[in-house]
Amino acid sequence: MSVFSHEEKLSPEYVPDRLLFRERELELLFSFFSSLLRDEKPFHVRVFLLGAVGTGKTSLAKLFGQEIERRALGVGRKIRFVHVNCRIHKSLYTILRKTADALGLEIPRRGYSDEEILEIIVNFLRFNRTRLILCLDEVEALIAEEGSGPIYLLTRSGEDIEAGALLSLILVFRGADFFERLDGQTLSGMGGNSIHLEEYSRDQLFEILRYRASEAFVKNAISDEVLDFLAEVAAERKDARYAIDLLWRSGKYAEAEGSPTVTAEHVRKALASVYPTIRRENLAYLRPDERLVLLSTARSMLGNKASVTSHDVYETYKLVCEELGQEAKGYTSFWEILQQLQDLGFLRLSVKSEGAHGRKTYVYLPGIPAQLLEQELVKGLSHGL
Repeated sequence: MSVFSHEEKLSPEYVPDRLLFRERELELLFSFFSSLLRDEKPFHVRVFLLGAVGTGKTSLAKLFGQEIERRALGVGRKIRFVHVNCRIHKSLYTILRKTADALGLEIPRRGYSDEEILEIIVNFLRFNRTRLILCLDEVEALIAEEGSGPIYLLTRSGEDIEAGALLSLILVFRGADFFERLDGQTLSGMGGNSIHLEEYSRDQLFEILRYRASEAFVKNAISDEVLDFLAEVAAERKDARYAIDLLWRSGKYAEAEGSPTVTAEHVRKALASVYPTIRRENLAYLRPDERLVLLSTARSMLGNKASVTSHDVYETYKLVCEELGQEAKGYTSFWEILQQLQDLGFLRLSVKSEGAHGRKTYVYLPGIPAQLLEQELVKGLSHGL
């Protein structure tokens, strides 16, 4: 007998009917987009949604999208919500193609520019009296690849004086330094609507785990005591996604042993099996230069080191590049890649004062075994850079 009743409800793709401790932010989103439900010629809305890993940004955006489509039907409006992950779709072209597919538009695979595909989408919206909310998740990846241009184009295309706003935007990202990557003209076009999601506290993680367990597990399969233990071990990261993944893994260990309940020992086994921030599919999305810097960080940490200076990582990076026959980038470019990896949650940077020796930047791998990370990256790099 399985401890799960609906295991799929612990999947990263699942969006629950309720997002605990995000009710205020959800209502704020509805407030920003209220003209789409109310007015014949609504505003072109642009919203920034930011927060650290595991703060519920993606779930909040998707839940809002589902709900505003439902509300629109109730008041006789047509609103479509399309979510695109820019870590997977890294160019405006692929983003627009995914958007067109979601709208049911058949566009030939060759022969159309970004601007032409966007024009087809806008014309479709105008003809069908439909409003589109395009949510670009992990938008840092798009900016890193193509700069501010795609965002500027999307903001301008949404402005239609005669028809009212046809295309509105939600940009989801992790760090406030994202704003520094946009040029002044693009920032001006985006406006100032932003929602920041604070990290979860230990008590909030417990309530989230209890709610998700009630959806996914057979009644009495997991106790509050075990859930409290899970919240305790996950609290350091303040990451609900990590906590829920641990909950699922704990259940799988119980299931594998044929146990009718999830125990603290199953949680310990789950903890021993998982390195929180990184999944193999996340590593696959990294660019070759990002993988080289991350591999250098992992090698610098071998020997049970808690942290190393960025200078030490750079010295290792040069050796790794020499070993693999790659040209090492200068320190400035190397530093930018380190910051990108921090934005993506792979490592952590901390600047510390060393007194007379000045300030040094220390690099951490929070909760990630360096040896296992090295093995995964070497395996990936062996398939070619």
